[in-house]
Amino acid sequence: MALAIVGLCAITGASLSLEHKLYDAAVRTSSPAPLGDVVIVGIDDASVATVGPWPWPRDIHARLIDRLSAAGAQTIIYTPAFTQPQSDRGLTYLRKVRETLAAAGDGTALAAELGRVVGEAEAVLDGDARLAAAIQRAGNVFLASRYEATGTPAPLPSYVRRSTVPDPGAGATVMQSAQHPIASLGSVAAGVGHVYAEPDQDGRVRQVPLLLRYDSVGVPSLALLAAQHSLHLGLGDVRVVDASGGLRLGGLNIPTNAAAALRPRWQMAGDGLGSFPVLSAASVLDETTLATSLQGKTVLVGEMADALGASAAQSGERPAYPVEMLAQTLSSIRLGLGVVEPSWATPVAWLVLVLVFLYVVLLAPRMARPVGVGAGAVLAFTVVTAEWTLLRYGGLWVPLMLPVLGVLAGTAVVALSHRGRQGEVSGRSAEAAEADRMMGLALHGQGQLDMAFERLRKVPASDALLDNLYHLAEDFERKRLFAKAQAVYEHILRHNRQYKDVRSRYKRARAQAQSGGAPTSLGVADSVPQASPGAPLLPGDATVGVPMLGRYQIDREIGKGAMGVVYLGRDPKIGRVVAIKTLALGQEFEGDALIDARARFFREAETAGRLQHPNIVTIFDAGEEHDLAYIAMEFLKGQDLTHACGQDRLLPVPTVLSIAARVADALDYAHAHNVVHRDIKPANIMFDSATDAVKVTDFGIARITDSSKTRTGLVLGTPSFMSPEQLAGKKVDGRSDLYSLGITLFQLLTGALPLRGASMTELMHKIANVEAPDVRQLRPELPAAVARVAALALQKRPEARYQTGRQFAADLRQAMVGEVRFSPEPVVYDADRDATGQEMADFQETVMEPPAVRGAAAPPILGAP
Repeated sequence: MALAIVGLCAITGASLSLEHKLYDAAVRTSSPAPLGDVVIVGIDDASVATVGPWPWPRDIHARLIDRLSAAGAQTIIYTPAFTQPQSDRGLTYLRKVRETLAAAGDGTALAAELGRVVGEAEAVLDGDARLAAAIQRAGNVFLASRYEATGTPAPLPSYVRRSTVPDPGAGATVMQSAQHPIASLGSVAAGVGHVYAEPDQDGRVRQVPLLLRYDSVGVPSLALLAAQHSLHLGLGDVRVVDASGGLRLGGLNIPTNAAAALRPRWQMAGDGLGSFPVLSAASVLDETTLATSLQGKTVLVGEMADALGASAAQSGERPAYPVEMLAQTLSSIRLGLGVVEPSWATPVAWLVLVLVFLYVVLLAPRMARPVGVGAGAVLAFTVVTAEWTLLRYGGLWVPLMLPVLGVLAGTAVVALSHRGRQGEVSGRSAEAAEADRMMGLALHGQGQLDMAFERLRKVPASDALLDNLYHLAEDFERKRLFAKAQAVYEHILRHNRQYKDVRSRYKRARAQAQSGGAPTSLGVADSVPQASPGAPLLPGDATVGVPMLGRYQIDREIGKGAMGVVYLGRDPKIGRVVAIKTLALGQEFEGDALIDARARFFREAETAGRLQHPNIVTIFDAGEEHDLAYIAMEFLKGQDLTHACGQDRLLPVPTVLSIAARVADALDYAHAHNVVHRDIKPANIMFDSATDAVKVTDFGIARITDSSKTRTGLVLGTPSFMSPEQLAGKKVDGRSDLYSLGITLFQLLTGALPLRGASMTELMHKIANVEAPDVRQLRPELPAAVARVAALALQKRPEARYQTGRQFAADLRQAMVGEVRFSPEPVVYDADRDATGQEMADFQETVMEPPAVRGAAAPPILGAP
């Protein structure tokens, strides 16, 4: 058993995770002071806010390099990528003008002056040339190449090859593809190195390869190039030492492994606030930074904002950006610091594991239980201390957490095996009863209700058993086997006469059984209508008969929603065709959450049912049956607007504006009645092009699930259409719906969402912080009035966007004719204003028929007293 636990820990990576935690703690506590002549210039949020959005034009990078060079920086390591030329359409046309002048051969003074002006304009617009000139003037700028382990290889450019070493060693990491700085920049740089770093399984970077094998040569890292330049050495001074598996830089020994990878020590300043001085790029550009702080320093320039590039977690307590990791690596090279996993580490780890196995098998079982537990704890502590000591004081990593887990698992197994015989006997008895209960549940799930009852009646009474029997009796009732349901309820009452509503259910089942409500052995009673071929079978239905939900006959399935199925049904009493949306609350919620969700379902369904507007789908009824909560609503023709969100299927602009205006009218009406939709999106807007009818669906459904979580812990919703305040978990009002309508309007006009992200985290960040683009960036032909309406609807702050649907609808209709008269003063949001829109008759009194008899357990019905 202990061996299996150890194997499982090794396979699942649990032991490796513990190794990494111990490694990080030991390396962090042994952190030396960082190298004093390293300074980081960060392109941070403040720089982007001051200088402009990223990526910056090349002339700004040229200015930054000029500032650093003028301040006396000894070495400049520039990590931003310059893999593509800077494109400027004006520059292209200027070059065509120059070529035309040259071809014309006009020697007049006017032509000469025009040529001079064109040359000056080229010099101003050619950002690549200005950056190349700045790099050449500085003479000490190193640029970065990006390497990947996959892709198609290509020969190294000559300006990259001059920074390589001929032999990276047999174990160097092999790369397959690369992206380099453009030739005009790389050819004038002092050198080009890599910034490749591969994180461990937990996403943290603990080692950095100083040499990569590519195109048969060794490509040095920028950290190695910076160390070589700052020590006034050449690439010929870099040597791979095969015997020790390390690197030599002149007379400096760098502790690397056989793959030329360095495990740097995480270095902290004396105040514990950071490792290296960090200056904002904006402060360097505007010369507010003292030049003395850069004099004679090695300056590393790189992105330090999450919006510009993902941060890489390091072995420190906080995330580190790549440029900070580069500084740590450079400092460790210069100071000769690093952690090495010696060649003898693996044999020693296996030897300790074998000794632990012998202890668990031969010695631990012979010890008394308290002595064995104490000895195991001491042994585990000793092994952990040995690994910690080697890391902390020797810089040697010998992974020993697998033997530690072996000690702990073996000690636990031996301690559990010392239980007395009496405990084993009682355990077997309880196991037999639980086995009977589980077998009964299995039979119940297979539909073999009689056999399930035979099994469950043998099990001693408990709350879990009574709950199982209660559900079994409910299924007997659903199959109209009332005599058998009566027997199950009677069995429950023998153990607990106050259990739930069993007494009333027992009386009802007995009355129905005596009245002949149960089917005979030959089939179902004649009063049950026969099912048509292909009709859906709902949970709990008998094997024959038309499937029913409440008073509605189910004809067929017409769609699936987020939590259930949508059926086409019919009210046989009045012949009305309805759409029935089902919610499997029992599958999404448990315990108190299920009770709360069920109560909220009927409360919100009743609230939504009171909304009477020509652009809101009408709700007729709500109930619960077959463990399904359902809502019967108006059956709509047409289809939802998801089909009109593709760029090749967009609706005409006047049609989109008309639809959005009518949805805004519907939302204004709902908000005036204190109802917030919470999930406005194209899928919840129905449009019938034949009749030009627009209906908003699913009012109240989002509210039913919004404040609870599913069993997997995910809050239901559509993040791309949520307002910033809704994503932040704040209390929302009608203005959140208007933001969602603005997103919908943007997508219907352009075929794309205004804000998108590669991950949920990136999407949520953009919704909270990034302004939506102008709709005319995707469709330039759209009128300015339409763009202004979309922009106002997508304002981040609720008080800055439309306050009411009435305002939104009015501006949309004005935009149809090309003019929007925006109010110069903001309108105060007021959810208690008078309702707008068409008033209809109270449908509660015209289409609802309260049942003659309703049991105590029956769900509430909309409009019932």
